Amino acid sequence: MLTLLLGVVSSSIYAQQSTSRTYVVSPVVGPTIDRQEKITFGLFPYYSADNFTEARFEQSQSSDSTVTLITQFRDGRSVLRPFTKAELAAIRETIEVRVRELGLAAVSGTTAASTGAVAAQGPAEIVGQSYSVELVSGTSFVGILVESRPTELVFQTKDLGQITIQRATIRQFSQLSASQVQRGYDPVGNGTRLFFGPTARNLRKGEGYVQNIDIILLGANYGITDNFSVGVLFPLIPGLGANFLAVTPKVSIPVAEKFNVGAGVLYARAFGFGTDGGGAGIGYGVATYGTADNNATLGLGYGFAGESSETTPIVMLGGSTRISRRFSLLNETYFYDGGFAGLIGTRVAASRISGSLGFIYGTEIGSIYPAYAEVAYRFGRIK
Repeated sequence: MLTLLLGVVSSSIYAQQSTSRTYVVSPVVGPTIDRQEKITFGLFPYYSADNFTEARFEQSQSSDSTVTLITQFRDGRSVLRPFTKAELAAIRETIEVRVRELGLAAVSGTTAASTGAVAAQGPAEIVGQSYSVELVSGTSFVGILVESRPTELVFQTKDLGQITIQRATIRQFSQLSASQVQRGYDPVGNGTRLFFGPTARNLRKGEGYVQNIDIILLGANYGITDNFSVGVLFPLIPGLGANFLAVTPKVSIPVAEKFNVGAGVLYARAFGFGTDGGGAGIGYGVATYGTADNNATLGLGYGFAGESSETTPIVMLGGSTRISRRFSLLNETYFYDGGFAGLIGTRVAASRISGSLGFIYGTEIGSIYPAYAEVAYRFGRIK
C-alpha cells in the first residue's frame, strides 16, 4: 500500500514538473535573454532596458502548446506575456536581421554546435563589435572584440594595436552603437542633470559624483537604487556670506525606453548668526525624453519657505545634446511670473572627470554673462 501511494505521489509530482519546457526562440540568444542581448538585438521594445533583468520563453506541454515570455525586472516584478506563432517568427526575424547588420562572426559563450546558445552568465559578447572597456586600474579604451576566451578577451584598438585583457581585470564593459563608434566615445554619465536643473533620468545604483561649483560650493550625489538618489550641497568655506546645507533627494521612474518621469525636492536650511534657522526650497516634478547623450526635459516646481508656499509654479525647459566625443551643449531655462532666466553653455567630459561652463541670460539681465563654472568627478559605477 505504501509503495502504491509513493508511486502515485511521484507520478503526480512528475506530471506537475513537466507541464512546460524552455523554448529557445533563436540559438543566437539561447534559453535566457539578458539585458545586453535585449539591447543588441532590439527585443521587447515595450519593456524598458533600464529596469530589464532577463527573459525566457516557456512552452506549455498541453495540447495548445502555448508559448509564454517570462520577464524578470530589477524591481522584483515577474511579468508573463503570451506569444503567438507570428510574434515568435517576428522575434526570430528581428534577431537574424540584426545579426546580418552587425556582420556577426561569432557569439561568445557558444555551446555545442547543435544549439549555438549564448551562455547564461553575463552579457552577450559579439566578436566584431566595438566596446568601451574600463579596467580596475582605471585605464580605459575603445576596441573591436576579435576573440573571446574563457578567461580573457582580445581587442583590436586604434592606438594600442591588438591587446589581450584578462576578464578579472575588467571593471566596466559596454557595447557601443554605430554612431558612438563613428564619433569616438567616452561615457558622459547617465544624463541625470543639466547645469543646476535635474532631469527625470536617475543615477544608477552605485554611481555617484562630487562637484565644485563656482569655487565656493561643494556638492555630491549618489544612486541609492536605480530609481532613487540623494545629494547634498554646501559652501566650501563656511562663513563667506551664508552658511547652509541643502539636500536633494530624487525619485525617477522609467516609463518607456527613452521616457522617464521623476519628482524631487531641493531643501536648504541656513545656520549661524543672523538667521532664523528656517528652511526653504522647491518641490518639483519632471519628465525627460531621450538618452544620456541627447535629451529634452520639462519640469514644474513650486517654491516654499517655512510653512508658506508659492501658488504660481516655475516651469523649466531644457536639454542637452552631444556633439562630439567629449563635448555636449546644454541649456536650461526657467519661466516664472513675468519673465524668464536661464543658463546656456557646454560640458566637456572624459571617462570620470567633466567640466561645465554656463552663461546666464534672462528678461531682467541686460546681456549674457558667464555665471556657472563646474568641475565634477564621477566615482563608483560609470557603465
